[in-house]
Amino acid sequence: MRNVTLPQKASEWLLVLKENPDDKRLRSAFSQWYEKKPEHAEAWKKAVKAYSLMGAVAPRHADQWAEPQIAEEYAPKKVIAFRRPKFKVASFVAVAASILLALILRFEPLSDYDYATATGEIRQVTLADGSKVYMGPESKLKLNYSERSRDVQLLEGQAFFDVSHNPEKSFRVFSLGTEISVLGTAFDVNMVDENVGVMVQEGTVAVKPDPKKPDTEILKIGDRIDVAKSGDFVRGHISPKHISAWRDGRFIANDHSALDVVKALDRHYSGIVVIADEDLKNQPVTGMYLLSKPVPALKALAKSIGAEAYQVTPWFIVISNS
Repeated sequence: MRNVTLPQKASEWLLVLKENPDDKRLRSAFSQWYEKKPEHAEAWKKAVKAYSLMGAVAPRHADQWAEPQIAEEYAPKKVIAFRRPKFKVASFVAVAASILLALILRFEPLSDYDYATATGEIRQVTLADGSKVYMGPESKLKLNYSERSRDVQLLEGQAFFDVSHNPEKSFRVFSLGTEISVLGTAFDVNMVDENVGVMVQEGTVAVKPDPKKPDTEILKIGDRIDVAKSGDFVRGHISPKHISAWRDGRFIANDHSALDVVKALDRHYSGIVVIADEDLKNQPVTGMYLLSKPVPALKALAKSIGAEAYQVTPWFIVISNS
């Protein structure tokens, strides 16, 4: 292991192990890193899948790729012939760029958090004051409770908050630059890329879109607001019964863009989904999709906008014009 700096991230381990496949000391150090935290094992499995589908890594360390039962699940029982996608040459660069971005965002998880969920996982967390948080897939929360405040940071993903009433302590949620303040209510916060969406199911919520300005927007039952990183926002309305549909395993699209629907389904799919053609991303979509079956849902979505979903590998789907 001479002149090799020990990596700290899954993607770095992949590169170092590939360059030093027979280094026993390095493999021993990797095993210690892998077993140190569950997050390390999860990040490693996802990184290996991504690199494998891109043809970047040979299976030299298959014993560390997954737990035995998972390894058996993905072991090829027979040769599967995938239909060759009819991609336009001009779409290839966009697809490649999307894959690289997905690798950066998905396979290097944040480490400074208190609660996290994996792909497809929905988790209920009861906080110290009795408030309940329902975390969507691929989400991360960090808490900052004190005698005077109840602050929560949504670092990634989506969460539904059912806040215990306490007039002495406001409950605040921070996501990117957006601040949401309540005393006792039920609302949803969804972080997608550099945008934050807030929807109110019960009570009243005060949203501060721009941390540099004192202006706040008051939201009541059925109100929603979508805030960009710049502080710009758009208000709207949604049926309260649809706000937490994802907790019951459904995504209800009501004139959503195809891209928004794909991003919601992607959190339940252990792989990468790319829309290859720009003209498809803003196509309006209305319908109900089962989050427990993301692949059929993605195929149905593609069909509804006159496109097709090509499953290039078990972990890579491209939606492209037919």
